[in-house]
Amino acid sequence: DAAKLNRWCAKQALNLVLDLRGYYVKAAQTLTGAGQLPVEMEDAFSVLLDQCPRQPFEVVRGIVESELGCAMSSVFREFDREAIAAASIGQVHFATLLDGTKVAVKVQYPEVEKYFRMDLTMVSFAMRLAGMGEKVKEVFATMQDQFAQEFDYTEEAGVLREVARNILPHFGDRVAIPLPIDAEHPSCAGLPARTLCTRKVLTMQRLEGVPVREHSAQLMQVFAQLHGTTAAELKRQMQCKDVSKVDTKNSAIRAALNMGEVSERQGQLLVVAMKARDVAARLLGKFVGCCHAPPPAWAKPRATTHLNGVRAARLLYDVHGHEIFANGLFNSDPHAGNVLVLPDGRLGLLDYGAVMRLSEEQRANIARLFIAIADEDDDSVAPAFWACGFRSKKQDPRLALLLAHVFFNRGPFPYDMNRLAPKVGLPMNADLVALDAYIRGGKIDEIQEFPGHLVMLQRCAMVLSGIGMEMGAGRLSSAGMFKPHAVRYLQGDLKGCAR
Repeated sequence: DAAKLNRWCAKQALNLVLDLRGYYVKAAQTLTGAGQLPVEMEDAFSVLLDQCPRQPFEVVRGIVESELGCAMSSVFREFDREAIAAASIGQVHFATLLDGTKVAVKVQYPEVEKYFRMDLTMVSFAMRLAGMGEKVKEVFATMQDQFAQEFDYTEEAGVLREVARNILPHFGDRVAIPLPIDAEHPSCAGLPARTLCTRKVLTMQRLEGVPVREHSAQLMQVFAQLHGTTAAELKRQMQCKDVSKVDTKNSAIRAALNMGEVSERQGQLLVVAMKARDVAARLLGKFVGCCHAPPPAWAKPRATTHLNGVRAARLLYDVHGHEIFANGLFNSDPHAGNVLVLPDGRLGLLDYGAVMRLSEEQRANIARLFIAIADEDDDSVAPAFWACGFRSKKQDPRLALLLAHVFFNRGPFPYDMNRLAPKVGLPMNADLVALDAYIRGGKIDEIQEFPGHLVMLQRCAMVLSGIGMEMGAGRLSSAGMFKPHAVRYLQGDLKGCAR
């Protein structure tokens, strides 16, 4: 059947990505959790978020000692031989410094930068062969700049300190950001290495927590049970690419697709339901233990910290909205593998290697675009999008209106697409294949210029939207979530803002 074929294809695609590594892993990470892939491929690619193949410890030791200029034993009391996580550029080991400070050490893979740049050059060359060279020129220039940041861990160390100064005074009771163990950190005093952050080694405070995906799986299961369906069916419906096959009469599907926004109170009801289930699971576990029978799947031990997924999803949007508008420095790749749930309920935000800086003019233009999208002020969307730097061959406002909603609202969401259909000439109930053909086939207009900062902003919005879906918040509108920050920016209420 189709699902079996998709699972086979997903496995083959995953193996290909792992063989190619580098840029292809990064691209797959970006798409995972964003609602753009079949559910079977989402499941297969989820390992890429933090479980890529590891380098052996001997290789790691050589890199660390070469970068720090001293033996590991002169800096670390303990250093775990097995990596706790591995992604596209490097892997992370837990360690303990001589003074007892628990740290996480990110070590860059050997020669990964060279292969990343080769991959990017090949993709750029293929784009030029396809006649799209000028259209993607700025995008690839931005990606080159991004990679330059990601491959120099001293840059990320500086960004971690900057982001912590920007975010923690406002969100410190709800989020945690690890500080780098650099020359400013007291743990470096007396060590043979002046700093434990170099171009290929990044040592930072360790955050103890579990990946947000563990909680999102529980949230989806309980959410589905409360609405009389299964987690598998709910996930399948949420990721269905054929609009006509979505069961919009199902209350779970309506809530999940955000036809009525999932409130924080509804999210709290899910937490209560999970706690009740845990009590039942403990009682049942004792009973079946006496009977020497295996417990059902729902009675197995789970994460002990229960998370209000709706509140957490909105918090992630708030933090990134503050980064975008108050600071002009935001994480362009906040995927689920970089978000932890700490024992005290705070969210741990990891990996600030892929950041984008925005000028005040760029922030003002983006603010106007988000407000127009959120308010469904369709006449204002195209001019605002053009002011951000988007260009098409004929400057047809219909293409700008459609793409702005696809990129920065709720993706190709049925309500939005059908509302816009008469205005842009799109067929009603168009599926993703029809939408893609309509946009890229030049039926309205042809994209000529899509600035790099918009690409990174769109990636951030897409990933946050995907995390929101996984956490039971439904399809949140990125423009809608960012709107309060955009309004405050234009009003001059945020530090460093100009009207």
